[in-house]
Amino acid sequence: MAVAVKLFATLVGLSKTKRPQFEMEWWEGMTARDLLTAEGFSEKDEETIAAVVNGEQADWDTALRNGDRVELLVSLQGG
Repeated sequence: MAVAVKLFATLVGLSKTKRPQFEMEWWEGMTARDLLTAEGFSEKDEETIAAVVNGEQADWDTALRNGDRVELLVSLQGG
C-alpha cells in the first residue's frame, strides 16, 4: 500500500529523498502533513508549500488513502 508523491522542482533539492517522484508507504491515519514532515519540511514550511491530493488542493490535515496521488507545490501568491 502506498501513495504516489510528486515534488515541485524547487522542493526536490530541499527534500530528504531528493527525487521528483516516488512512492511512500501508506498507513491508516496518514495525512498530507505527515508526508511533508517525512520529507524533512517543518511546520513553518506549510505557509509556502501547498498539497494537492488527486488533483485538488488539500489541507494539511487531509487524511490520505491508499493509492492517492499527492503533489507538493510551492504556493505562489500575487496581487
